[in-house]
Amino acid sequence: MKHKEWKRFLVRRFLMILVLVSISEWLLNGFFDTVLFPWLSDILNMEFFMVGLEHGMSIGVLLRGVLYLAVTGICSYFPEVIGAGLRAVSERWAGSVITERIARQTLHLSPRQTQIYIWGMVAITVLIILALLIPYITAAFAFSQMVEGQVQRIEERERQQKEEYDRRKNLLLSDVAHDLKTPMTTVAGYARALLPEGTSKGQGEWDDGISFQKRQEYLETIYNKSMQMSGLLNLLFEYVKLDSEGFQLKKTVEDLWELLRDCGAGMYMDFEEKQIEMIPQIPEGKCEMEADKVQIQRVINNLLSNALKHNQPGSCVWIIAEQEDENITIRICDNGAVIPEKTAKYIFEPFVLGNESRSGGKGSGLGLSIAHKIVVMHGGSLTLEQNQEEEYSKSFVIRFEL
Repeated sequence: MKHKEWKRFLVRRFLMILVLVSISEWLLNGFFDTVLFPWLSDILNMEFFMVGLEHGMSIGVLLRGVLYLAVTGICSYFPEVIGAGLRAVSERWAGSVITERIARQTLHLSPRQTQIYIWGMVAITVLIILALLIPYITAAFAFSQMVEGQVQRIEERERQQKEEYDRRKNLLLSDVAHDLKTPMTTVAGYARALLPEGTSKGQGEWDDGISFQKRQEYLETIYNKSMQMSGLLNLLFEYVKLDSEGFQLKKTVEDLWELLRDCGAGMYMDFEEKQIEMIPQIPEGKCEMEADKVQIQRVINNLLSNALKHNQPGSCVWIIAEQEDENITIRICDNGAVIPEKTAKYIFEPFVLGNESRSGGKGSGLGLSIAHKIVVMHGGSLTLEQNQEEEYSKSFVIRFEL
């Protein structure tokens, strides 16, 4: 992204500078042709050698002219042979048009007047060249200032992003510690209660007074809490893995519609058990794109699991897929309660559900964050839309562009 951002910035600024320089040069040329050159003609009673050239004003022509004038002016100070050689070289380099124009202007002048004309033209030409260089110098300075300003903005943005990343990382670690602390405390307490302090009295009771049935309940609680911690750690591993430098998607050409059907079929019985109706609206045929099959399945399963956990029996969940030209849209919708705006704003951040997630036992808050990361890595977007004028109340929308 950084490379693309810099490319766009440099191209846009360069084109803008190029346009401004062209306009400035055009205005200067107009000033010279309509104001300066006529004024010089009136003052000196002779035309400037650039007036009327078909190709217009250019720094290259001016340089050839001023060098020819300068060489002509100093040739008189050299021996005849050297002066003639220098004059011949300068004439060939300046071109016949410039030399003929200057020769016509000095044809009826005395040597003294010719010298004055030549050095006067040199001074005027140098001033004109400097005037023509002003837009380029100004453009170079302005461009450097733009680049410097952009660098400062990027550095400031990266600093803010790093601070935000550190804040979110610390929050993530804090929430992980919180989510692990409760089940670990429960496991430790029940395990301590199960530690025998003596020998067994029989099948139904130890000498610590805990019944066999109670002991089974403790063991089930320990197992469930252990699975809860294992699931959280697995989710955390997936979240961190997506951010790791060496992680790469394993893309192949996949049929997205078939992936949706497989994910829906895989969770159909879970929806049936909770008495939530799943309504697939997936087009016939194929919709192929390059994607990591495992990761896309994880996204769909996360969104379906999220709908299953947070909706009551009797609700409906839709799987809606559409393709229009090069745009693919996948919606996981339901008609359950709308997510509060305060939570919806940060729904794709890790542990965004905070204490509500932990106390309700309905997840860690990492699933949607993982899904969002995977979709973005595929070049798509994952958003939450609510309060639409549809039969469903909220919708998680995945968009890809082929």
